[in-house]
Order: sequence, then C-alpha cells, then structure tokens
Amino acid sequence: MFVLKTFKELTLEELNEIYLLRGLVFVVGQKVTEENEIDRADRQALHFFHANEAGEVLAYLRLFDLGIFSDDSHPLDPGAWSMGRVAVHPDARGTGLGRELLGAAIDWVRTTTEAQRISISAQAYLKDRYYGAAGFKQVGENYLEAGIDHVHMVLEL
Repeated sequence: MFVLKTFKELTLEELNEIYLLRGLVFVVGQKVTEENEIDRADRQALHFFHANEAGEVLAYLRLFDLGIFSDDSHPLDPGAWSMGRVAVHPDARGTGLGRELLGAAIDWVRTTTEAQRISISAQAYLKDRYYGAAGFKQVGENYLEAGIDHVHMVLEL
C-alpha cells in the first residue's frame, strides 16, 4: 500500500505527483510560500507515499535520519529520525489514510532502523488528534514556522 523510495529512486511521474500534492496542501491550502515548501532536503529524504491506480499521490511524508541529516527545523540528533511534509489529498481526508500513513511510517522506523525516537515539528492544530493519538508527546512551547503555529513533538520508540 505504501511505497518508500530515495529521491534518486523516484520516477519523474512520482516526483511530479508528490510536488502536486504538497503544492495543493501547503502552498494552496495553507498559503506556505513555494520558497518554504520546496527545498534541497528532498534529496536527502526517504519519500513514503501512497498512490492510487491512476498514479495520483494521495498521502505522503518524508523521513530523515537525524544522526546524519539536519536542517533549520531539526538539529543533528543521533538516535532520532524525523518525518515532515505530511500531506493527505483533500479528497482522501476522513478515510483513515492519513492515520495509516503515519502508523506505517512509524512502524517502518521502528522495525527497520535503530532509532530510539522520532522527533517532529508538527503543526499545532494536529498535535492532539493526529500526532498525539499516535503516541507523540509535546516538548516545549509553540513556535512559528513558515508563518504557521508549530510544536516540537517526540515519540519514544
């Protein structure tokens, strides 16, 4: 159901579909600037997604090993992985696909890596009903990222 690929393994069609979904969710839906949405971190990420039979990506997130990668939102943190750019197509919301995406990604990190925790920068409005429901705990106070209220959360594995 879910596919995991490095940037170089993605086909041009998959990459296009991923950017279309992220553009729809973040740029159009949340008014995030393209400058804040598209970055070079995609080259270092593992891309975890579900596409329908027509190839349209309906659910997506990217994963990083924070022992070897860091960016403005996540400092180096050996023993931790991170996920971000979590997006579900508006037509697929309310179907459970978003929870399946998150659960499958957590399971992948838990069973495939030696991570001790997953550390994320979560949009604050999702902290309880989405990330909290999956076991993430808030660490620290809310802050703005790309003009949107966020909170640091950690899931101990």
